[in-house]
Amino acid sequence: MTTWTATRGDLKKFYRDVVNSPGKKYYATTDVVQPWGDARMYREIVFKPSRLWGATWGHHGVEGVLSLYGPITDVKPDSTKVKPLFDDGGKQHHPEIKPAKKRILARR
Repeated sequence: MTTWTATRGDLKKFYRDVVNSPGKKYYATTDVVQPWGDARMYREIVFKPSRLWGATWGHHGVEGVLSLYGPITDVKPDSTKVKPLFDDGGKQHHPEIKPAKKRILARR
């Protein structure tokens, strides 16, 4: 397990690891604030090779990803404690307990 933080030394090591192993998956964990409680979630990062920047993820280069989303690790977090940030399944928001009131339109 290797973890890189946003420091100058780790940036060089992370850049070297990304360029030498294309297609490798990296993970960044973040705290997400939601109305029903905070949750810890992770995002999966896969870099694409680039001639100009070495590698890119979306419109971010390696340096930008490490500084914006770091610390970054190459081991997938435990799925029982941390959920994926952009998960497709399940409810995405808290269910309403009370039914909505019916609105009456004003008459002329």
